[in-house]
Amino acid sequence: MIRNYFKIAWRNLVNNKVYSALNILGLAAGMAVALLIGLWVAYQYSYDRFLPNYEQAYQVRRNFNSNGDTLTFSSTSLKLADELRAKFPDIEYVAESDGNAAHSLMVGNTKLLLEGKQTGADFFKIFRFPFIEGNADGLKDPFSIILTESTAKALFGSKNALIKW
Repeated sequence: MIRNYFKIAWRNLVNNKVYSALNILGLAAGMAVALLIGLWVAYQYSYDRFLPNYEQAYQVRRNFNSNGDTLTFSSTSLKLADELRAKFPDIEYVAESDGNAAHSLMVGNTKLLLEGKQTGADFFKIFRFPFIEGNADGLKDPFSIILTESTAKALFGSKNALIKW
């Protein structure tokens, strides 16, 4: 019985080629769009879920008017962070940061030019990343730096990268 259904379907596909092609293309396009929408929804629901207390984390964006164009930045200036702390007592932590910028790092004869951010001491209270050595208290000093493991190995090799002043 199923064999007869496949025979009839095949005959209809062969006899009505244009109509069949339109139906198959429409079905493929519909399935592709549904898949993309499903992936987008899954991404939106998973965004920033790695954060502890992600329900309480918000991102502040600021608009900047530049010659009639409105530019939106997700970085927060120090002045804005201080104002947020002063005007909204419910805000527990503010992680001010600039946009990605190239920073030059040099140790001895080794010099690296890497993308990085400048941020405040509250950053690691919101984003809880594991530390191999040291802790988040290093950002209390404005001239301190926190390196990734790969950057520390590139700069210091096998030597200890943690320097306490």
